Amino acid sequence: MKKPIGQSMVEARLITKDQLEDLLEYQKRQREKVIFGKLSLELGLISEDQFAPFIASYFDVPFINLKDHPIIVRREAINMIPESIARRLNVLPLTKDNNTLTVAVSDPLDLVALDNLAIVSHCNVKPVVSTPSQITHSITISYGIL
Repeated sequence: MKKPIGQSMVEARLITKDQLEDLLEYQKRQREKVIFGKLSLELGLISEDQFAPFIASYFDVPFINLKDHPIIVRREAINMIPESIARRLNVLPLTKDNNTLTVAVSDPLDLVALDNLAIVSHCNVKPVVSTPSQITHSITISYGIL
C-alpha cells in the first residue's frame, strides 16, 4: 500500500513535517474536500515545477517537461481534440499511435477529463504529466501553429 501523499512529500523534502501538520489541520477545517497536493500549491508551499514530477512519480505516470524538452506535437493528435476542450480541461494532445492518444495533463487522476477526451477522440487516452502553465503555453503554440 502506498504511503499517504503528504508523508511522501515530506520524504521527498518538498514540505516539512510542520507544514504537513498545518496542511492536515487546514484540510480538516474545510467544508469541501480539498485535495492535498493542490492545497500545498495554492498555499505556495511548493511550486508546480516541483509538484508535477513528484505527482507523476507518485502515481507511476510518465512526466514530460514541455519547457525544457519541447515536443513536436503531431497534427493528427491536435486534430482529435478541439482547442476549446483542450483549453477548458488544460490538456495537450501529443501523439496518436493506433487507437491511443497520448495527452499531457496536470492531474493524472482527473477521470472525468480523461473520459471526456476518450469520448471526443474515440481513442484510448494515455496521460503523461506536465505542469499546468507548460500545458497552457503549449496549447497556445500548438493550436496556433497547426
